[in-house]
Amino acid sequence: MERSLIKVLMLEDVPADVELTSDALRRAGLVMEIHHVSNESDYRSALQSWQPDLILGDYTLPQYDGLSALLLRRELAPDVPFVFVTGSLGEERAVETLRMGATDYVLKQNLARLPVVVLRALAESDAMRDQRRMQQELDHERQLLRAVLNTTGALIVVLDHGGRITRLNPAAESAIGQTQEAVAGLDYWNLFAAEEEREGLRQQFAQLDADGHREAGGQSPWRTTLDGCRAILWSAGRLQRLGSESEYVVLAGIDVTEQEKAEQQAYFLRHYDSVTGLPNRELLQHRLQRATPKREPDQLALVLIGIERLAEVRDSMGIATCNQLLREASRRLQSWQQAGDWLAKVGENSFALMLEVQDEGELPRQLQRMLDQLRQPYRLDQREFFLPAYLGATLHSVGGDPMASVQAAEAALHRAVFDQASGFQLYRAILSDEAHERLILEGQLHEALQGAGQLELHYQPQASLASGRIVAVEALVRWRHPTRGLIPPAQFIPLAEASGLIIALGERVLHTACQQAADWQRAGLPAITMAVNLASAQWAQPGALVATVRSALSSSGLEPQWLELELTESTSMHAPTTTIEVMKQLRKMGVHLSIDDFGTGYCNLSYLKRFPVDKLKIDRSFVSDITNDPDDLAISRTVAAMAHQLGLEVVAEGVETEGQLALLAEAGCDLIQGFLFSRPLPPDACASMMADRATLPPWRKEREQQTLLLLDDEQHVLAALRRLLRSGSYCVLTTSSPTEAFELLATHEVGVILADQRMPELSGTEFLNRVKDMYPATVRMILSGYTDLKTVTEAINHGAIYKFLTKPWDDEQLLAAVAEAFIKYELDKDRHG
Repeated sequence: MERSLIKVLMLEDVPADVELTSDALRRAGLVMEIHHVSNESDYRSALQSWQPDLILGDYTLPQYDGLSALLLRRELAPDVPFVFVTGSLGEERAVETLRMGATDYVLKQNLARLPVVVLRALAESDAMRDQRRMQQELDHERQLLRAVLNTTGALIVVLDHGGRITRLNPAAESAIGQTQEAVAGLDYWNLFAAEEEREGLRQQFAQLDADGHREAGGQSPWRTTLDGCRAILWSAGRLQRLGSESEYVVLAGIDVTEQEKAEQQAYFLRHYDSVTGLPNRELLQHRLQRATPKREPDQLALVLIGIERLAEVRDSMGIATCNQLLREASRRLQSWQQAGDWLAKVGENSFALMLEVQDEGELPRQLQRMLDQLRQPYRLDQREFFLPAYLGATLHSVGGDPMASVQAAEAALHRAVFDQASGFQLYRAILSDEAHERLILEGQLHEALQGAGQLELHYQPQASLASGRIVAVEALVRWRHPTRGLIPPAQFIPLAEASGLIIALGERVLHTACQQAADWQRAGLPAITMAVNLASAQWAQPGALVATVRSALSSSGLEPQWLELELTESTSMHAPTTTIEVMKQLRKMGVHLSIDDFGTGYCNLSYLKRFPVDKLKIDRSFVSDITNDPDDLAISRTVAAMAHQLGLEVVAEGVETEGQLALLAEAGCDLIQGFLFSRPLPPDACASMMADRATLPPWRKEREQQTLLLLDDEQHVLAALRRLLRSGSYCVLTTSSPTEAFELLATHEVGVILADQRMPELSGTEFLNRVKDMYPATVRMILSGYTDLKTVTEAINHGAIYKFLTKPWDDEQLLAAVAEAFIKYELDKDRHG
């Protein structure tokens, strides 16, 4: 048995001897954990609780002695080897210690011998332990064999030539619930067969008695039913009676109930999905052949349902969680069943459902409702999972070809996944043409990769919030098709991934980006980081990826410190251990790393802290609504705080408004990327922007004295309020749109909000509830002629509204309420910090 760590219990009263002994063992390369004791109490406790692999003990101690320690070892840990390490030990004492069970002894003046003794003692201990284990296994096998022979599970019944019972084994006794003595002399068939089986067995044994040469029980085994539920398969043999010419008939019965159940289970496994219990693809096609509408003139529609991102869940959280989500998806779909077996699981992450519809025009409405239900968050173990779902549907003709219907629905599903717009597609003949068109486009993409001029890179700047200047650019590939013009990445990137061309495309992008960065530097432009997003397929080939990066840097002459490689959060979790190793190799080269689209996958935080990355990029899905969604704002703040705790920079992508910029800056983001600063630019335009030293627009909040925000969808109301309130010292901001109001809140330090209740875009209470979560110090008031007492009361009770004022208003009362609100704001601002 190999030990990576040896647990050594050392009984010694001299600390210097403990150190010398430990050094002698460690110098020999032994890896040990040493527990030192010097008295009987500690020694006894260590034997009972610490469970050492080896005991090293002095023979003579002030308050204890080695022989007593040896005897106590025999009592409490007899399998642990005991080696005396002592200053002197005469021959007689040495013999005595070995006789009493010591493994060996070593004199302290000869510690060089100790490692050999220790290794031999451990080896002998392991050998003895293995020998005892093998002996125990042999004894167990003997007992098991004896038990099998004496208590076999087969039913053994010995009969005389007339079919009367003479002997039973315990299994047969247990099967009928009677002892051998109680049933001796009774007919076998009356006890071991169902009533309808008995006459046939009686005639069978009568024939056996008439013809002594026939095989007992006929030519083949037979089956009987016991207790109405157990199936017993019998075979027969003959046994000569001792001292007699007559014979016994020996029956052996095997309970085949479970075997028959297994055969049923095998049928289930061939035709049903083991995770969800639903019919599988084979059974679906069989049943499609017989499918007819329950009502005339309804039509049948076959719907294929694809659930996305389950592979990411499986890789990051395990197969059990993935299976639970599949079962929940099937449960949601079962609510759409119109007959017993119309739902099936036809792929790893896909289902099929047969619907009855009155006409084809009804189908899109049903598909949209189904899609809305499937895209609701999946709650599991106090976590929420968002799994995109897509539907492909086709009408199925009664008596039509099931395979053709399934293929048509699959074509529609593939189109729905590819487009990702509506989320569902109805099959049209043109979809087959589109599939053919994709094959043509795939071939043209392959040609574009072989040549030059079609694939080009645009570069989107990333600006530092500290300096406002460009510090990095992200390389984004574009395909300028010779006849179709500029093909968007959303169209050809999935095509490249599906066709396996993404590796070659990624290599082309990496080489071109490195060359461009080096060219800019040689032209005298500021040295900035070049960020390149790598595909998951590239990370799946670690050796090739490292070689490609090294080649791109070498051929371009770009220093590694100016290259940043991005991988998505989901990609990082496909094989996290392998990913970490590749990252370490890249970091060793001097390349920087970042995690893109953070927050959209299932990144395990224990892995995140091990990833040798420099940046996290907050996904644009959190940035787009950050000015009006408290959750997105909270997520952005949390990601930024967590990243800074891990020593990482934070990049926000998709920044398009000044409000987003201001909130992201306050949240702690370090860099921003988006249309607010710059769209992706061709190389020359990007170079000009760098040469001009372009900077971010001012993003810090305007902090005027006592800023008041008025929100009302009626312009004449806003005008009247503006005239009234400008007489004071307030900075008055007005808007008729809640969306614009959120933008103003992001860019101004607003002390008081006065909002209407009834607005087409968002009600006043809903608006102020969000403001409460995002800007808790801002004082929120409603000014409305519409009174929904329940809604307003709840909002006031939850602290979303400070006051409710009615239209038409009293000027003095309104001015007083606003003044009071600003006093409250100053107090609350200090409290909220």
